[in-house]
Amino acid sequence: MKISIVPPEMLEGKWEDISLHLVSPVQQSGGRYTLEDVFHSITTGDYHLWVAIDEKIAEVVAVCVTGFTLYPRKRMLSCHFLGGSRMDEWVEEMDEVLEKWGRQHGAKGIELTGRKGWGRALEPLGWKKTFFMTEKSYGSTF
Repeated sequence: MKISIVPPEMLEGKWEDISLHLVSPVQQSGGRYTLEDVFHSITTGDYHLWVAIDEKIAEVVAVCVTGFTLYPRKRMLSCHFLGGSRMDEWVEEMDEVLEKWGRQHGAKGIELTGRKGWGRALEPLGWKKTFFMTEKSYGSTF
């Protein structure tokens, strides 16, 4: 499995296939994002697009979208969206690549907001659950 960052200028003609892996994570954002929002953030350089490619069959099996979050006391690499299949084949390498890249860009760690299942999946790689989010919507459903 090969993990690569996709430069925004290389998205031409590939976004439709790549974005299929992001449909579920974006839907789980509770109406905060659409695929168009994610695409825009990648093409403007605010977010970074990573892919896990099965080189034997030249197929994208997973997609990760990251961005940097600057807090008052530290900079973190934030994993905004992560989706795909065959996780056991790429999750460790994705973790290593993102950690290295985050460190090179001054991040003090990696954070992910997502389903509870990600906590269980990432725990063996040294991640720990630090808090959870709960929300209340004002008048609209999500």
